Amino acid sequence: MKKILFLAISILITFTMMSCHHTKKLTQQQHNDLEDVYNSLKKDMPEALVTMQGDKVKVVLPESVLFDINSSDINKEYMPILGKMAGILNKYPKTSILISGYTDISGKEAYNNELSKKRADNAKQVFVSNNVKGNRMYTWGRGSKDPIADNGTDAGRAQNRRVEYVIMYNYQPDAK
Repeated sequence: MKKILFLAISILITFTMMSCHHTKKLTQQQHNDLEDVYNSLKKDMPEALVTMQGDKVKVVLPESVLFDINSSDINKEYMPILGKMAGILNKYPKTSILISGYTDISGKEAYNNELSKKRADNAKQVFVSNNVKGNRMYTWGRGSKDPIADNGTDAGRAQNRRVEYVIMYNYQPDAK
């Protein structure tokens, strides 16, 4: 079951990472920095699924229940893990962090979209409280899109209440 979950997450990571926009090719130093971020996260955060694809590093806590039902408050037991991640991010101040919030399928779409945005914003605030500069982070809510687990079970819905992080250089948000 875990292998299937990790395979599904890996496929979602590929599609999510493909949608992030760069403004230019990375320098060798920037690429080396991203590799260092990747290696540090892999080593120091064994509870996370950390992947690197091209010039992007993605972090997901697939076994974690970050949020209770209908809540945007991050469960306090995960604050040390996110603090560790913030410490690593602070070593590379020129990177950008894209934070996507998600919900399970409970509730109406508009509510889930708003709740998922609040989850991403709260995850950003955890990093800000750990001295990561706010202007490096971009947040958005994805609602119940892209589930990583079965929404037909309590355990699956709990895993879908999550936040995902993509770390990269040269990110430019789409102009609206």
